[in-house]
Amino acid sequence: MRHFRKAAVVLLVDTAGAAIPAVLMYVFRLSSGTRDLWEHFKFGLVYAHCIGTLCFLVVGRVAVRISGLRRMYQIPAFALTFVSLAVAGAFPAGLILVALHWVGPDEFWPQYLGSLRIAIAMTLAVGATISSFEMLTHRLHATTLELRTRQLEEERSRKLATEARLSSLESRIHPHFLFNTLNSISALIREDPVLAERTVERLAALLRYSLDSSARGMVPLRQELRVVQDYLEIEKTRFGDRLRCMVDVPDGIGDLEVPPMTLQTLVENCIKHAVSSNRFGGEIRVTAQLRAEHLLLEVSDDGPGFDKDALKPGHGLDTLQDRLAVLFDGAGRLELSQRDGRMTVSVAVPQKSKTRTGKVLV
Repeated sequence: MRHFRKAAVVLLVDTAGAAIPAVLMYVFRLSSGTRDLWEHFKFGLVYAHCIGTLCFLVVGRVAVRISGLRRMYQIPAFALTFVSLAVAGAFPAGLILVALHWVGPDEFWPQYLGSLRIAIAMTLAVGATISSFEMLTHRLHATTLELRTRQLEEERSRKLATEARLSSLESRIHPHFLFNTLNSISALIREDPVLAERTVERLAALLRYSLDSSARGMVPLRQELRVVQDYLEIEKTRFGDRLRCMVDVPDGIGDLEVPPMTLQTLVENCIKHAVSSNRFGGEIRVTAQLRAEHLLLEVSDDGPGFDKDALKPGHGLDTLQDRLAVLFDGAGRLELSQRDGRMTVSVAVPQKSKTRTGKVLV
């Protein structure tokens, strides 16, 4: 298909190359009438097709070698090539004219030598135009390819940077979570070895979940709730009746996905600010609901509360906030608020999952 298209272009150019000289001779009254116009056109058509076909077969291969020369030698090399093709192509054209009885055998050499001036001039003009167009097209293609390659490299670099940043943020969460959990276990070893053993089993399950989920990026809400319940059971062994908690999550949204350890981070923050710092303990409420295009997770406590200025860089909620920014490119958010005497931390997670009913959330 490509060669057919190129041959059609060559045919069109050859025909135009034959028509232009005939029309110019008629306009400048070098022809006596339409009969002479037709004579000049059919002669030019033979020369144009012979020279044009030869250029079509040769120029592409020669151009590859010429393009490897220094720029100062390229134009003379192209000019010499087109002149040579004009001289070579005019010879079979003259033979065809003799074969068609448009020119007598004794007129071959005068016709051939007389036509060279026009043939060389037209070949140089058309060749220069086509060569310039091909060079511009080649440069445009090369520039487009380079730009596309650069865009792919930039996209790949951004992806790698995002993955590296996310891995760095997750590596800050896991040791922090492990440290607090081990503190809870250490308090049980002497007082209740059986409960300590059960807590170690819960910790092993949490660590296994933490390692597995970090490779996936997102986990079902159902698994995240199970992690929170295990974590709360571990912390209850430490605080006893001082830790009061309530989990309120409606059916049908357990398959929606959230970043791993999100709820655990929110609950851990409540324990730190509302339970451990108060000798009477505190109450923690965990809720989740589907709102518009986001899954809204809320964890509240009855502690004294705090604002964003109190967040320590690289820890807890600050790290979770960075994770949301990396994962959702600004579409996820973390908000702090105080309502009805309770401190509430909410996380909005964009959804592109399915509920149990099969409804697609976008």
